[in-house]
Amino acid sequence: MISSMPRRIGRRHNVVFQVAQIDVVAAQVDLLVVGMFEQNGIDPARGGASQVDHALHGTLTRLRAGGIFKGHIGETLMLSTPPLPMQAASVMLIGMGPAAESCLDALGELTELAMRTTLRMEAHSAACLLAWSECVLPAENVEASAAAMMHGALAAIEAQQSGQSAPRLQWTFDIRNGHARRTTAGLRRALRSK
Repeated sequence: MISSMPRRIGRRHNVVFQVAQIDVVAAQVDLLVVGMFEQNGIDPARGGASQVDHALHGTLTRLRAGGIFKGHIGETLMLSTPPLPMQAASVMLIGMGPAAESCLDALGELTELAMRTTLRMEAHSAACLLAWSECVLPAENVEASAAAMMHGALAAIEAQQSGQSAPRLQWTFDIRNGHARRTTAGLRRALRSK
């Protein structure tokens, strides 16, 4: 269960891409990828990291305060067996940097990192909430940001395809950014162009 009805947007090798509004707590996936800024999310009411933090009784806040996981860009932390009420088998936190503006240029690389990890784990399902739910993107950046994320995911897939067989993976991009149609269009166009 993701949240809204997932819509398939295409496929590359063994990876099926779809979009949906992801319920961070209820998503029953092998890996939930969540972006976390160095400071609290811009919109904590809808932020993925904020929702994980709430579900885990402030664990992410304590990790940040204790210097264990600060949210520096590219920093990662894996929660291999998150407790209830989280339904994901594993949660991967990815640092998004100091502010929403700084992460836009790195979205492709961060998505590539998330996809490489997912493929290494041989996961069958993953839900990706990097920037969408944590920040409010200006309308003019939505499609370019979506394309960067898809290009990052595709780069990881192509790198992994050299001689390795992988299980089928269902990868869901979150579209709770207020621009679901434009996000989906950007992702779909990027998938078809590569």
